[in-house]
Amino acid sequence: MEAMDIIRALWDKDEHGDNLTMIQFSLEYMDEQTGETIQQVSELTTRDPLVSLADIGGYTTIRITYKYNNASDFSRMRMITEDYSQLMTEFIHSGEKKMPGVPCLRVIVKPMSIAGAMIAAVNPIFHNIQPHDPMYTECNELQLLFLPDSVGFYESPDFDEKIISDQVRTEMTAEQAAEQNAKKKKEKREAYQKEREQEMQKILSEGYDMHGGHVIRNAYHGFGKDSDRQ
Repeated sequence: MEAMDIIRALWDKDEHGDNLTMIQFSLEYMDEQTGETIQQVSELTTRDPLVSLADIGGYTTIRITYKYNNASDFSRMRMITEDYSQLMTEFIHSGEKKMPGVPCLRVIVKPMSIAGAMIAAVNPIFHNIQPHDPMYTECNELQLLFLPDSVGFYESPDFDEKIISDQVRTEMTAEQAAEQNAKKKKEKREAYQKEREQEMQKILSEGYDMHGGHVIRNAYHGFGKDSDRQ
């Protein structure tokens, strides 16, 4: 079965016209080394909205559309997404020591018309709320943008859903954790470099070094090499 078959099945309905696709949001703290769950923060499982996928500019977009923007599940879904963004920002800037683990938002989409089919996505890099139809002003659609490697398609009629789900979560989250850790280290290096440059600019503006002599204006060229050794 191709990925497009699973994507098309997301719009299937039963004989009563109800959606046959279930979507699950799970906000968790994950172990940075193993990718295992340390603590679950919040969770939501629903089959009320319409779910669709699109490839835009090499990124995968998951669209979650409600009939009305005041639906209680829609409000909870937005809150979980906002909480993830806030936690990840705090993790990057404050460091992992202030949190139980790496924040992770796991999204599982299951078209129940295909036995054993599942789409798993981890850690959106962007999200927004907008009208599903541009003719209306009501913002009833949540869009989540994922890196291609953060989205996987799975289909096996006889698989153990929990085992596969845990495996997917662990593999994807471990990769995401490594990327976030690298990003965090880069930001620390840049902050250190900026601080040292500001210190040097202050010394230059005063016109004297620590020994009272005049500062050579070009003496700080190559100063960044010192910070690279930190």
